[in-house]
This record gives sequence, C-alpha cells and structure tokens, in this order.
Amino acid sequence: MTTDACHQLRRSLLDLHRALVELERGDYQKTHGPQSAGEFLQVMAFGEEMKWLEPLSRLITMLDEAIDGAADATQTPLPVAQRLRGLLSLDRDSADPFMKRYAERFDQSPELVNAHAGAIAALKAVGTVSPQG
Repeated sequence: MTTDACHQLRRSLLDLHRALVELERGDYQKTHGPQSAGEFLQVMAFGEEMKWLEPLSRLITMLDEAIDGAADATQTPLPVAQRLRGLLSLDRDSADPFMKRYAERFDQSPELVNAHAGAIAALKAVGTVSPQG
C-alpha cells in the first residue's frame, strides 16, 4: 500500500472524528454551558467523558506517523483499516466503550452517518474485508 491509502484513511477518520466531537460538544454544552474552543479542548484532552474517543484518535495518530515518515506508510494502512472496521461495525451488543457509544451516536446523527459512509468507502479502497457476521 502507498501513502495515498494513509491519506485517504486519515481524511475519512478526521471527518468521522470531527462529527463525533461536534456531537459530544453539543451534549457537553447542554450540561455545562457554553465552552470556548480552548476550554472544550481541555475537556477533550483530559475529561473522562471523552476517553471513549481514544481508539479513533490513536488510529489517526498512527496514520499521521506513517505519512510523516515515523512509521512505514506501506505497512500501516491495513492494520489501521482492520481495527477501524471493527470499531465501526455497529455492534450494539459490544461492551467496548467506543463501539457502544459510537452505535448510540450513529442513531442520533445524519452527519455521523455520512462520515461513517465515507470511512467505509475508504476501508473498501484499502481492501479490507467486512467482518464475518
């Protein structure tokens, strides 16, 4: 695989992450009031309620490192794609914090559904296969 696969996956993950962060920010502000960008960044970085997003953030970091040359750009996309496919499986019975919250969010947001579709298209382009059901 090439760095193009890394870039394509990264773009789709960033879109997905952005959609999730916006949903979380909206809910957080309903409870805690308006937050500046800096204040909410602190919540994202250190708040327990945002830890569920870490698996997605780690995948983005792995792709960033491959693109920047700190990791092998030919080897990184496939394991990232395989992990992402698992995370996005919409397994509503999963005990995994990311998968559980993601499925809840998926049912609430057309924007997330669109970002999800983009991520699935990127996964197909990388050549991963769907999990066995």
